[in-house]
Amino acid sequence: MMKIKILHIGILLLFFIAGCGLDSNTSISPPTSGNCPNGQSLGCDDNCSLSPSEFDVCGVCGGDGFSCDTSTINILYNSTTDIGGFQFNVSGVDVTGVGGGAAGAVGFSVTTGNNTVLGFSLLGATILAGEGVLVVLDVVGDGDACLTDVILSDPSGTALDIEIIDCNIINSSE
Repeated sequence: MMKIKILHIGILLLFFIAGCGLDSNTSISPPTSGNCPNGQSLGCDDNCSLSPSEFDVCGVCGGDGFSCDTSTINILYNSTTDIGGFQFNVSGVDVTGVGGGAAGAVGFSVTTGNNTVLGFSLLGATILAGEGVLVVLDVVGDGDACLTDVILSDPSGTALDIEIIDCNIINSSE
């Protein structure tokens, strides 16, 4: 009877090891989104949750977006025509804020979202023809900021012909 119990325990142990598929060379992986229970998702911290952790703009798992170093970039302009408004996208960095420059000095409303910058006046203010700092961007990231899809308009809303120089200078000469 004792031999049968030992044999029985040995067979159960063999089935357990074979059933788990574990041997000395097998490691256990963290969960994946495919095996999180009850509609939960896997966060960047490798934990399942209904509100999973995500990487912030600083690359910090579960961060608040304010833990990384920010820098500022002056967006310059050179225009022979008064400016009534502008819009552009920024690639290479994440834009976290915008303000100042000639746009701030004349009271333009300036805003940013999804790396698009928009500036205009509801009161009809204009940026006089000339050159200088259009706006100052607060950015995070190690890349080079470069303007794309730039629209510059005169006070009547007509688009101006522009060229971008060195990724951050808007040049318009009519």
